[in-house]
Amino acid sequence: MGNSLKLSLRKCTWELTTLCNLNCSHCGSRAGAVNKNQLTLEKCLSVADELAELECKAVCLIGGEVTLFAGWDKIADRLIDNGVSTNIITNGYNITDEIFETIIKSKIRTVCVSIDGMEERHNGIRGRKDCFSQLMAFIDRLNTTNKYITAVTTLTKNNICDIEELSAFLPGNNVKIWQLQICSPFGNARDNIGIAPDKNDILKIVDIFTKLPQKPMKIQMADNIGYYIDHPGNDMQQCFNGCAAGICSLGIDNDGNVRGCESMKDDRFSEGNLKTSKLRDIWYNADNFAYNRKFRINQLTGACSKCEYGHVCAGGCRSHNFFSHGKLYESSICGRAARL
Repeated sequence: MGNSLKLSLRKCTWELTTLCNLNCSHCGSRAGAVNKNQLTLEKCLSVADELAELECKAVCLIGGEVTLFAGWDKIADRLIDNGVSTNIITNGYNITDEIFETIIKSKIRTVCVSIDGMEERHNGIRGRKDCFSQLMAFIDRLNTTNKYITAVTTLTKNNICDIEELSAFLPGNNVKIWQLQICSPFGNARDNIGIAPDKNDILKIVDIFTKLPQKPMKIQMADNIGYYIDHPGNDMQQCFNGCAAGICSLGIDNDGNVRGCESMKDDRFSEGNLKTSKLRDIWYNADNFAYNRKFRINQLTGACSKCEYGHVCAGGCRSHNFFSHGKLYESSICGRAARL
């Protein structure tokens, strides 16, 4: 494959640690205890330089709980100093004065908070009765600073009913952008059978989404929610241009494994490790990310093989496909197929 293809790395999601102060029912990383094999801060700073050398446009630092990784701010600042737009996603739980001060002094402009419903459902998913109140206190403190606040919600069967209320609640807390993504059946969600939304749930989500106002807060759906959905009564289509894993995005695990996407939590999708290889060598290896880089339209199966948009969406989200039924090139939750 090589440099001749001029692969452009637009986004990297980087899991710095599995250490976490919560135990969420949908956590794909099964976060909690620290991984003794996680990359050192010194190595992370070197990887940050490698991302900049690849001219990566944006990096999202995650955990576990990212703020529990000592030196996350140094990594963020190194990336930003090298021209890479960088943000963090935090659960906002037990944010001490010291952690808050680190956030404020860091060069990140955007802080994304993870919120999974209104108080009762958020606390239920997160496993602690004070999660919601602590998150709101953290947001209140952020609103006294110059940080830009965004939010992400992982939808399960249990919190779809909170979407509309959240859409009214979040703008009042100065949240500028809100992303909805669905829970995929891996990690803790594989143990909690039945919480991942099915095809009918996708239709509910889309029906709700089409009624939500886009001002003053922009609301967007992640690329694992349906493709080219012809919604009755309007011309909305969720345009999905194919899985980006290994094409223009990648994921880095806390222990240095490189994947096309951080949601592809299976050893079969590890393309190399940064303890033994350079990121550039992994990214430009002709045999890596073959599931996407060598994809051909005739690999589509099921309804996707007959869909008029198959050549565009290429069968949807590889991660969700793999963990829901093991078929990389066939979506089990396509909203458009559900309407037919």
